[in-house]
Amino acid sequence: MREALTVLQRLRNHRKKGAEQVFAAAEQRRRQCEERVETLEAHVAENRDSNAAFDDDEACWVAQAQAWRLKMELAIRRERGRLAIHTKEVGDRQQALAKASRDTRVVEKVIEKIDDRQARADRRSEGRRLDGMGARRWYRKDG
Repeated sequence: MREALTVLQRLRNHRKKGAEQVFAAAEQRRRQCEERVETLEAHVAENRDSNAAFDDDEACWVAQAQAWRLKMELAIRRERGRLAIHTKEVGDRQQALAKASRDTRVVEKVIEKIDDRQARADRRSEGRRLDGMGARRWYRKDG
C-alpha cells in the first residue's frame, strides 16, 4: 500500500511543480502587460504635458495631436483588456496551484500516518519480544 502511495505522491509532486511553473509564467505575462499599460499611460501623460506648453491654434496640429491621443487611448484600452484576461488567468492558475498543493499534502499525511502506525506496531512487537525474553530468563532463574 505504501509503495502505491509513494508513486502517487511523486505524481502529485510533479503536478504541483507543473502548476507552479504555469502560475509563474502567467504571473510574468501579467506583469509584462501591466508594465505596457503603465508605459503607455506615462507616454500619453508626458505628451499631454508637452503639448500643453504649445499654444498652437493651427487645426492640423491640434487634429494630429488629438488623433495620436485617441490612438494611444485605444491602445491603452486594448492593453487593459489583455491585463484583465491575464489577471483572471493568474487567479485560475493560483487556484490550480493551491489544489495541487492540497492534494500533495493529503498524500503526504496519509503516508505519515501509515509510517506512524508501522512504527507503533514495530515498537509493540519489539516490546513483546523483549517481554518474552525477560520472562524466559526469569523462569530459568527460578527453576
